[in-house]
Amino acid sequence: MNSLEFTAKIEHGVIHLPKEFEDYENAVARVTVTLETAENEKAKKDKLFAVLEKMQQANMFQDIENPVEWQKKLRDEWE
Repeated sequence: MNSLEFTAKIEHGVIHLPKEFEDYENAVARVTVTLETAENEKAKKDKLFAVLEKMQQANMFQDIENPVEWQKKLRDEWE
């Protein structure tokens, strides 16, 4: 059994598969729908803003003299 996860808008009772899942066209599926409500979205935004505010208060990046060079060094570590 394969499991797919994606976000889609329900239009007139129809959920369209994203192009990346086109191999599953006409397949039989068991569907569970989890609706994202405005309250859930507001709660997510509130959490994100709280974290960003905490990061701002922590002055995490105050010691970085040249942000561009710092970013280049980080990217070099990935390669």
